Amino acid sequence: MRCIASFVFCLICVAPAAAESDDAFGHTRYADMRIDRSSVFAAYQAALGETPDARDADMQQYGYRWRGSPPDQPDWPGLRRDTAYFVGYQFVTVAALYAAPESVSGWDDDEKSDYSFKKWGDNVTNPVWDEDRWWLNYVLHPYWGGAYYIRGRERGLDRLQAFWYSALLSTMFEYGAEALYEPVSIQDVVVTPVVGFLVGEYLFTPWRERIRAKSGNLDWSDKAALFITDPLGVLNAEADRMLGVKTTMQWQLVNNVRAPALAGGVGVSNPLPGYSHGAEPVWGIQVRINW
Repeated sequence: MRCIASFVFCLICVAPAAAESDDAFGHTRYADMRIDRSSVFAAYQAALGETPDARDADMQQYGYRWRGSPPDQPDWPGLRRDTAYFVGYQFVTVAALYAAPESVSGWDDDEKSDYSFKKWGDNVTNPVWDEDRWWLNYVLHPYWGGAYYIRGRERGLDRLQAFWYSALLSTMFEYGAEALYEPVSIQDVVVTPVVGFLVGEYLFTPWRERIRAKSGNLDWSDKAALFITDPLGVLNAEADRMLGVKTTMQWQLVNNVRAPALAGGVGVSNPLPGYSHGAEPVWGIQVRINW
């Protein structure tokens, strides 16, 4: 089996600077009231029961969920898109390898001339126990099985459903593009989802949960780890953005909840005279936009 994998990490970090005023407390006038906007925003987040970095928790850069928890219910439209992208990636890769020189693809001219759907039919009807290198069969394939499993979990599937989704993608790969140039591998069909389940559930999932539970912003290594454990998710989110997946917006009223940060005076340098801090509710609208 010939496997070519490449990972490109593009991490853009923007760190805005913030300044605080050190003016001494003086006579309070309305014109002198100074608001630390970042602190007020943090107070609003606290009122909603969110973590201090909730913007990063729910915001999806390029559509990908870097923070937050997977949905409680299966996202079937998202799973259909993920599966369609997966099939597309396979055949784009095969086309690129077919056009590449032998030093890159490993295919000589004779193999390319024998490249046909008849060969695919022979390969899928005569599965074999392949003799690929051990790290391909028992390291790389379980890794991808774990990545497929995580993709299912990120779309709201439970453990059993995610296992079968991993098995589906693995079978589609073995009987799809890969079968165009080599027979179906018996152990790959079994090892990829079975060992992949163990990798995804007991290695990738705890790793991702620890990263997402961190306070503060995620650094490049955190996002790299999330990408490594769910490469299809990041790629598919970017494909969604480029293809213009329909924008959705959800909103709800927020009322009668208290903001602990504001209640303690955080964010207001010189509060208005007579302003009472301990009992003021927060009213507003929470809006979530996905595109």
